[in-house]
Amino acid sequence: MIIGANGSGKSTLFSVLAGIKRIRSGRFLLDGKEVGARQLQKQIGYVPQENPLFPELTVKDNLLLWYGGKEALQKGMDGGIIERLRLKEILKKRVDTLSGGMQRRVCIGCAMAGNPKILIMDEPGAALDLECKEILYTCLRDYCKAGGTVLMSSHEKADWELVDEIYLLKDGKLAQNS
Repeated sequence: MIIGANGSGKSTLFSVLAGIKRIRSGRFLLDGKEVGARQLQKQIGYVPQENPLFPELTVKDNLLLWYGGKEALQKGMDGGIIERLRLKEILKKRVDTLSGGMQRRVCIGCAMAGNPKILIMDEPGAALDLECKEILYTCLRDYCKAGGTVLMSSHEKADWELVDEIYLLKDGKLAQNS
């Protein structure tokens, strides 16, 4: 868990790790080994703070873009994350007709396409109701039990109880680890 005040650098850090923003210096380590940015990106599913979906497309079409085809998408539906996030019921709806919480669930479903090794989530519970948050938390616990790693930010103290470690960012620098 990465915490910090608004503007402390959490979203910037996540966008760098996800390959959205480039770095001028430094290096990436994955499992103790240096990796290139592209290698790292292939291991990451990313849920940014802002909605990256195509609003004029249906939920299914957005998911197909991330899953890379109907077969992979079907696996996500049959007992997979798409079913667990309750997206099957809204597959035919256009994204721009959905509530903010429903759009957030679609973003999470897209990020989990291909079962990435690392899931980066910037305020994952934003706009989710209590029931959907519980579904998300269950999915994240199962994902971690299966060997996945979740790096997320949240201003909600209830989310902090889900994590093993909390890191505080202050002015773009790691201030403490608890």
